[in-house]
Amino acid sequence: MLIGTAVCTVVVILSIVGFLLVREYRNTEEDAKRSALNIVQLINRDIRNTFSIYDSALSSLIELLQTKALSTLPTQTQHSLLFDRTNETPSNAGFFVLDAQGKLITRSKPDIHIPDNANQQPWFKAHLNSTSTDLNISHPYLANPDTQDWVIILSRRVSAPDGAFAGVAAGEMKLAYFQSLFRGLDIGPTGNISILNTDGTLMMQYPPTTVLAIGQDLSHASNFIRLINDRYGSFMAISGVYHHKRLFNFAQVRDLPIIVVVAVSAWSIFDNWQHTALIIGSVTLMLCLGLLWLTWLLIRELHLRHYAEHELAALASTDPMTGLANRRTLDRILDLEWRRVQRTGNPVSLIMIDIDHFKTFNDSYGHQAGDEAIRQVAQVIKAHVRRPADLTARYGGEEFALVLTETDAAGTRQLSEKIRLAVEYMPPVMPGHRTLTVSVGSCTRYAKPGEHQDTLLSAADKALYQAKKGGRNRVVNINETGLNALKPKPAS
Repeated sequence: MLIGTAVCTVVVILSIVGFLLVREYRNTEEDAKRSALNIVQLINRDIRNTFSIYDSALSSLIELLQTKALSTLPTQTQHSLLFDRTNETPSNAGFFVLDAQGKLITRSKPDIHIPDNANQQPWFKAHLNSTSTDLNISHPYLANPDTQDWVIILSRRVSAPDGAFAGVAAGEMKLAYFQSLFRGLDIGPTGNISILNTDGTLMMQYPPTTVLAIGQDLSHASNFIRLINDRYGSFMAISGVYHHKRLFNFAQVRDLPIIVVVAVSAWSIFDNWQHTALIIGSVTLMLCLGLLWLTWLLIRELHLRHYAEHELAALASTDPMTGLANRRTLDRILDLEWRRVQRTGNPVSLIMIDIDHFKTFNDSYGHQAGDEAIRQVAQVIKAHVRRPADLTARYGGEEFALVLTETDAAGTRQLSEKIRLAVEYMPPVMPGHRTLTVSVGSCTRYAKPGEHQDTLLSAADKALYQAKKGGRNRVVNINETGLNALKPKPAS
């Protein structure tokens, strides 16, 4: 019961601590998701606002180009009016307008870089083949290889009065804008922020890394497929690029083909939790082991105490010289058996045995020899009593008593004679001394209700007296039919 209680206690403690640690793990994960999604929303809003400024500048530019009154103004005035709104756009590398053949109509800066064969560029063809006037965002390209200036082109379709394609108005935006936008955000030591096109093209990553390159196609990556399918949310997965577990938090910028991704290393998220869990787990484990150890010590002490009590009980019920039951045990067992046979109606027998001429032997050879004689006779008697229910006891001095359960008079006489003969043929205890003999008196009774056990004891004692009076070394049995004596055969 103590072991079960201790084990249950340990299981309960470990379950509670485990539950608390798991709950803290989930809370840590949720806090990291909430924090990262807040960053995603912040970036999402800034990108949407920035692109809205570019879109408004392009719309204003197109409206002014289509105003007939503009042509009446001086060239310098026309230029100032056309590109007045473009000054509001952050990190712009310049604005320009192309005609339907891709030839330059005007530009905001004389040194602006315009891609070669502009009419062959995907962003130009997108407007040529569509009547949509929505803002188009190009893939990033390297405007100046020497300075590593990456830009994207934001463009709108210019339509003629009849709706025909009349050209493209475009503005170049430096991707360094995103670097300055993300620089103050806390994403952990191994986290990064990525801007992706919905077709899988990497537009920018902060902080920059050699593992991924701007313009790289990630459309076949399993994590990107999940981004496209869900459009918004968080999930924990192994990064196909960095090859370790990361928390991905993402959202698509509204009405734009752009996805913002904030990826945080799981290690940085759960680092503090792991240290806390290690400390709490270690302390809890030590406490549980200590509890089990103390339980083991208590059980060990209880076993020792039980063993000591058992030994004391055995000493209290056993004769120390012969190892047989003592007089107290004999009286208790005889009382129990007498009550039992009163209920069952079965016979019970009592055999009394006395060593013949023991006083003379003891006086002649000393108490030590006398004690050895008692021990040897006790071993002979004990060797003949094989049934567990029967009892062999030292009655006192050189006398012994046997209680035989459910044994009739014939069986009792037979056992008594075997014991007498075994003692007679026992080797001499002392050199030069003749063999010891015993006198045996027995009684077999069917106990009647109300009859006391002393009648059995008195009858067996009387039979023993008759055996000694009749010459010793003989068996006398008393039962309901009267006295029966067995005389010894001469020893060979």
